[in-house]
Amino acid sequence: MTYSSRAQRYAKQVIAGKIPAARWTKLACQRQLDDLKRWKGKAAPYRFDRAAADGICGFIECLPHIKGEWAKRGELIELEDWQCFLLTTIFGWKRADGLRRYRTAYIEVARKNAKSTLAAAIALYMLCADGEVGAEVYSAATTRDQAKIVFQTARLMAEREPTLRQAYGLEVNAHNLHVLATGSKFEALSAEGNSLDGLNIHGAVIDELHAHRTRKVYDVLETATGSRSQPLLLSITTSGSDQAGVCYEQRTYVTKLVERVITDETYFGIIYTIDDGDDWTNPEVWRKANPNLGVSVKADDLERLCVKAQATPAAVNSVLTKRFDVWCNADIGLFD
Repeated sequence: MTYSSRAQRYAKQVIAGKIPAARWTKLACQRQLDDLKRWKGKAAPYRFDRAAADGICGFIECLPHIKGEWAKRGELIELEDWQCFLLTTIFGWKRADGLRRYRTAYIEVARKNAKSTLAAAIALYMLCADGEVGAEVYSAATTRDQAKIVFQTARLMAEREPTLRQAYGLEVNAHNLHVLATGSKFEALSAEGNSLDGLNIHGAVIDELHAHRTRKVYDVLETATGSRSQPLLLSITTSGSDQAGVCYEQRTYVTKLVERVITDETYFGIIYTIDDGDDWTNPEVWRKANPNLGVSVKADDLERLCVKAQATPAAVNSVLTKRFDVWCNADIGLFD
C-alpha cells in the first residue's frame, strides 16, 4: 500500500470512529477527504500529486532513528499512518502551476509523539530533496537551546546515514548543514542569539510555538518567505497556557479553518487533543491526543502520570497540557 493510500485510509477510519480522535482531528481529516473529491480534472485549481506525497515519506523512511530502542538497534524510521496523513497532505497538493499549495502548516499534538523527529526529517527533505536551489531552512525558536533540538536531531540523522550524505553531497558541520551543489543550508535560529534580518526562507520549522511570548520570531519568519516559489512555515507544538499569544492565535485560526468559518487554501492545520468533557483518566481517550500511542508514547507511562495527578491536584495542569494537549489557564486549570 502506498503512503498516500495509507493516509486516505487513516482519514476515513478517523471519520468512521474506528480510530479515537477529537473533533478538530476529525474535521481536518474531513477537509482532506472533501478536497480529494472536489478537486479533480484539469480545470481544478489544485491537484493531488501522489508521487510528491509518497516521495517525502519514502525520503523520511531512509533516515535513522537517533534515540531510544530503535536507535540502539540501528533501525530506520517507519512512519505511522497519522504521520503519513500529515506528510502526504502538506506535500502532495499542488497548484495548477505545479507549485506546492500549502505555505503554512500548524500541527498541535501532545508531548512524546515524535514531534522533533518528524520536524527534523521534514527540514532535511526541504534542504536536500525539495528541488530548491539556494534553499535556506531553519529550525526556529525563542532560545538557542530550543532552536537546537530539531537541528541537532537532523544533524545526527545526517551524520549516521552516509547514503544520505553521498546522495545529496550533504556536508555536516557543528552549527549548520550544507548541500554544496545547490548552495543550500540548514541552521538553528533564535531570537536570543541571531539577527533575524535578511532571511530568505524556503523552509522554517518552529518547535513548541506555545513557548513564544511575543510575535517577533513568527512574524519575521512569515514575512521572510516572499521571494521563494513554494516556501513552508511549519509550526509543531504542544498546547500551553498563554491564550493571548501567537500560538493560540494560530490554533484559533486552524479551528475556524477546519470548521469552514474561513477559507485559506494555503494553510493546513490539525489538532490532536481530547474533547471537552472527556475523562482524561480513561485510557480509551488517550489516543485522541497521542496518535503515537503504543509506539513512542507508552500507555503505562500515561497511566502512572494520571494516577499521580489524581493524588496531586497541583500536577493536573501539567499532565493535561503536556500529555493530553489541553490548553489550561495557568492559575485555575480550566479547560479551554
